[in-house]
Amino acid sequence: MARQACHEGRAVPVAAAPAGLLFCRQAHRRRRAERPCPGDQNCGSREKGDNAMTTNTPEIRLFVSCHKAFSVPRNTLLHPLHVGAALSADFFQEFLRDDSGENISALNRRYCELTGQYWVWKNVEADYCGFFHYRRYLYPDTAARRPYIIRTAPTEKELERLGFQDFPQLIGQYDLIAPMGEDMHASVREHYASAPFHHVKDLALTEQIIRELYPAYVPAMERYLSGSVCYFGNIFIMSRPVFDDYCHWLFDVLAEFDRRADVTGYGPQELRVDGYLAERLFGIYYPHRRDELRTLELPRVHFDCFGGTAAERRRTRLLYHLLPPGSKRRAWVKRAGRRGA
Repeated sequence: MARQACHEGRAVPVAAAPAGLLFCRQAHRRRRAERPCPGDQNCGSREKGDNAMTTNTPEIRLFVSCHKAFSVPRNTLLHPLHVGAALSADFFQEFLRDDSGENISALNRRYCELTGQYWVWKNVEADYCGFFHYRRYLYPDTAARRPYIIRTAPTEKELERLGFQDFPQLIGQYDLIAPMGEDMHASVREHYASAPFHHVKDLALTEQIIRELYPAYVPAMERYLSGSVCYFGNIFIMSRPVFDDYCHWLFDVLAEFDRRADVTGYGPQELRVDGYLAERLFGIYYPHRRDELRTLELPRVHFDCFGGTAAERRRTRLLYHLLPPGSKRRAWVKRAGRRGA
């Protein structure tokens, strides 16, 4: 029988899932205003009568996931978040941490930036929640033709050039903002199977879980996985009701995957499997709900100052112009490179 817990509010523990991923849906139905802010973190919980509520001005919080103390520009929308903080001896000044309150921070080696997403879901109150990476942001260009651009560093002036001052008004018009899809000119299944450190058996198991537990999602799953457009990065912005619904579904599917999967012999990169799968799960959830929500796709900006030599960065930018993302020739060159490796 299909599990509909995240929509019906039933309590459904997931047997043998990792500690921290045993859910009680009924608990999540309590009023979100009663959700406490853990510890001393300024995580945005609100009391009744808060100015943001009375003025009908939506509170928008865009979390920038970081595993090191990377530079995050000062901006009222952006909130740096240390993910996997439970596994780190470092304390990043002025960063939120994902290891307080209810959390799965200790699972970061498998869940990657999702440990931050889980922490926000369980502990933070806002009208809109969004997730970026320290080197990948969404930016408000509704006329963009490429899925991403490359810039040097995230600075206040760069964000201004990218139009961040107009971002709140744009966000408030939509329920879900996704990264612009990137055409890989191969099916999503084929792309997953050929990607480094990915195992197609893990995607196949995830498909089986969705067929069993969430059959209503199967048509969207088939269209997405058989298509060639990918939504990368676990990057998005959602209104609170949509974010809650997505997290119920996402973490339920991943918990069941963890219960069934055999990752014996996986190295550190392969163990990031839950993060890899979540990118594809977003690609299923988004089209499944697209017709009933106000949605928008926005491009990403990739900041290249965080790694590599100057020569490597110049090479990356040259390839970006010669082989634009989403182009057939880029996909062909990548496939040829993998065959020759």
